[in-house]
Amino acid sequence: MDSSQNLTRLKGLSEKTGIEMIVIEEAEEITKTEATRFLRSFMLSSYIDDPVQSATRQESSKARTVELPGISFLVEHDLTEKLVDTLNKMFSYRQCSAFISDDRTRDDKKQTISIIHSSDKYNILRLQQTSGGSYLFSTDSLVEKLQAFEKKYPFHFIGVGNDWLLIKTDNTPKDWTDFAKEVLKVCPPEDEVNIDKYSDEIKDANGRVSMWWD
Repeated sequence: MDSSQNLTRLKGLSEKTGIEMIVIEEAEEITKTEATRFLRSFMLSSYIDDPVQSATRQESSKARTVELPGISFLVEHDLTEKLVDTLNKMFSYRQCSAFISDDRTRDDKKQTISIIHSSDKYNILRLQQTSGGSYLFSTDSLVEKLQAFEKKYPFHFIGVGNDWLLIKTDNTPKDWTDFAKEVLKVCPPEDEVNIDKYSDEIKDANGRVSMWWD
């Protein structure tokens, strides 16, 4: 691909995703791979006593087909978190946020990281439609819980999916047990948790926390 063709490609991708050409170009240099559209799975809604009645039935696609405003990169699994950190440090001044957008590891050991342009980091959750699954809470409810948590313990996103989050605290908590209790308010466990053991695990992980809802 010559320089003219590459500029045309970058311009087209930029206009469709809302990510500036300079960001796409530099991110491709950092990740050593070509950017693609940011995709997520199509999610069907369900309503009791739906006023709209139709014989049309839609099946949910297993593939990621919904095009979102952002770009994605397939990278080596063991490099994902390092690359997310590098991209965020590089582009935060442009209000761009990088994150792991698909935690599934492919047969080639690669995972997907994505970049969106937004001054509100919680828009990542809104785009991914992150919610509680069988816990029956919405994206907006989850955002409210996380905003309350953030007032006490500032954090940043490492990864965001439709039913999972990976976060890391920005500062070292003075009380890891209290931090663990606050985490469990956001992501209640199905089974009883030994809070002392759990807080030690989070401390050992330097405040890196996985949350998921089935």
